[in-house]
Amino acid sequence: MRKYQILFRWLNNKKETAIVKRVRNKLKRQGADYKISEAYVSDYQENRDFSGCTTDVKTIAFYLPQFHTFPENDQWWGMGFTEWTNTRKCVPRFEGHYQPRIPHKDIGYYDLSTESAIEKQIQLALQHKVYGFCFYYYWFSGKKLMEKPLDIFLKHPEWKINFCLCWANENFTRTWDGAATDILIEQKYTNEDPKKFIMDLKKYISDERYIRIDGKPVILIYNMSAIPDVKKTICAWRNYAQKEGIGDILIWMCRTNGSNAKVLGVEKEIDAEVEFPPHNMWWKPIKENWERKDEAKIYNYQKLVDVLTYRIEKEKNKRQGKKLYHTCMMGWDNSCRRKNGWTVYYGYKLEYFGKWLSVLVDEARKNKEEEERFIFVNAWNEWGEGTYLEPDEKYGYANINMLSEQICVKRQWANGKEEE
Repeated sequence: MRKYQILFRWLNNKKETAIVKRVRNKLKRQGADYKISEAYVSDYQENRDFSGCTTDVKTIAFYLPQFHTFPENDQWWGMGFTEWTNTRKCVPRFEGHYQPRIPHKDIGYYDLSTESAIEKQIQLALQHKVYGFCFYYYWFSGKKLMEKPLDIFLKHPEWKINFCLCWANENFTRTWDGAATDILIEQKYTNEDPKKFIMDLKKYISDERYIRIDGKPVILIYNMSAIPDVKKTICAWRNYAQKEGIGDILIWMCRTNGSNAKVLGVEKEIDAEVEFPPHNMWWKPIKENWERKDEAKIYNYQKLVDVLTYRIEKEKNKRQGKKLYHTCMMGWDNSCRRKNGWTVYYGYKLEYFGKWLSVLVDEARKNKEEEERFIFVNAWNEWGEGTYLEPDEKYGYANINMLSEQICVKRQWANGKEEE
């Protein structure tokens, strides 16, 4: 037990300790090779049909709605701005850098203000056994941004995919990081906000497709640490949910910005935590020491996966503290959004993404009851941050095919043979 506590402390404090060296040496003995010669390793794959498979794991993909125009973006960034504006202008920053990312011709530069684009996404997700989308919910004391795709979705109950909401409760800024500088629209956290928040959520939560556990709707909070008097706010949400006829709600906290439930002192107030890579995973031993004038931060994706999966496999039989839902990501890269200080997880390899998924699936099956057997993926469509399940021009459907391979179960038949 002690050695895992030491490892966890190091992961939070970004300090290298003896346990980390032992982890690295063990992985090397197992054949892990960190001499990465390519920045992104995958292969082109056509779409594979997994609609006939079964899965006992509920995969939820975070979903970015910023692929349509709206007045505020036109005002702040120029007419016609969407997330595609950033991705189209992206260029390689180093040799082998996988940019720009171009969507596959099957989806193109879609517009999420159209029903057809959203319906096509849902068809692909269902074909690949994705359980649901977690829509980012941009809410500012009653004012909403980018709600159009979600509202279109709500009007089509025949689209049989599940969903939940994650309140993206940060300032909307020009630097895309929620910081307190160059603010476009601010989170004010007024005294009236808890009641307004629950009332505005009610129409979404009331939808039969909304994700629940034991009848209780799941609400994710992106940055719990930003909420003043957070315990009082959580209590108010629960009270107003009862008064509005929603009933009991489940509050899940994303592990972002260096925080977790224990650090914030809200272990008793929330119901679960959700990892949010790459947050809290900017560790010194996985950083590549490249000197760059643009202050870029380069991290080793393969090292990240090996350290994480080693820790999860060792701890999966020892459930501790608040329930934690694990999340994986693909080759994170936000260089499209920033001229300086961008971050990339170098050395993405499809088989490592598969390894990460495999460990998360195994942990969910081992530690979670079937109704709450969730894993998360960051993300369905974060094109500006280089992590997406949707197909691209260069590698096709490789990422989403890998997801389906890992979540589909093998069933034991009477003849003793296993079939996919």
